[in-house]
Amino acid sequence: MLDGPFTISEALAAGLTREQLRSKRWNAPLRGVYQPRETPPTLAAQCQALARLLPPEAAFTGITAARLRSWWLPAGATSAPLHITVPPDRLITRPGVRSTRRVLDESDVIDVGGLRVTSGLRTLRDLAADWSLIDLVMMADAALRFGHCTSNEWAVAAALSGGRGVCTLRRATTLTDARSESPMETVLRLLIVIPGLPAPLPQAILRDECGGWLAQVDLLAPDGLSVLEYDGASHETGARHDSDVRRWRMLRRHGFEVFPYTKRDLFFGWRQILTDYQTALGLPDDPRAAQAWLREWERSSFRRRRS
Repeated sequence: MLDGPFTISEALAAGLTREQLRSKRWNAPLRGVYQPRETPPTLAAQCQALARLLPPEAAFTGITAARLRSWWLPAGATSAPLHITVPPDRLITRPGVRSTRRVLDESDVIDVGGLRVTSGLRTLRDLAADWSLIDLVMMADAALRFGHCTSNEWAVAAALSGGRGVCTLRRATTLTDARSESPMETVLRLLIVIPGLPAPLPQAILRDECGGWLAQVDLLAPDGLSVLEYDGASHETGARHDSDVRRWRMLRRHGFEVFPYTKRDLFFGWRQILTDYQTALGLPDDPRAAQAWLREWERSSFRRRRS
């Protein structure tokens, strides 16, 4: 019984004394809750400890629900308070815990690792009230990709009205794509589609003149020839970088133009990315595209964390 988190009353019922609870065998992650000292300080362990203090109707919601599902996260999400929803007549006050009081429909709650957690769609609806459009689409892409929210469920969100964040939520439903394979790939795609430029195709398969398979690329522009690739930290190693360069040369021999970008390009060189894309498609360098992106970028967690 005492292998996991437990309350003082449970400890006393199991025969422990208050003096024994003060021994080095136990620690108290929260006031009123104890656990074996060797318990790893994971998010799941923190939530399991907090769950011992919650009423049966409570659930983990918002950014905590997203973290428990390993969705792609906005900047600063891992340091956010644990977010719970409790019945209107209850109030849980603990450092590092954010409580929302409302009645949750049981259809909006599922079990995740033994914890009561809001469903994918309910979580995204809650996140829309707290996070920017870019942040929300990134998390929604992960939810769709991981199967935590179906395309039919997500389509329902487009018809919702009323409530904080509903405009952000409805707009997000028009920008998500379950084919995205990484958070920064999503941001790269959003850099193009939020300003209204022709949307690229995610995870496109490229073939040679005889129909043979060449490569699968992050984003393929509508011209069918311009390839946008996001290169994360794993691409910076010598062997991986050498492989990337050989791949780019091979694609160029087959008539494709490759535009590789890094996180620094996305965060600080996004104007050049827009220019590259418009030039590749033969479009004028429209300053309104940059303005449209900048409005959303300034609201995003990534921009705020670097201000």
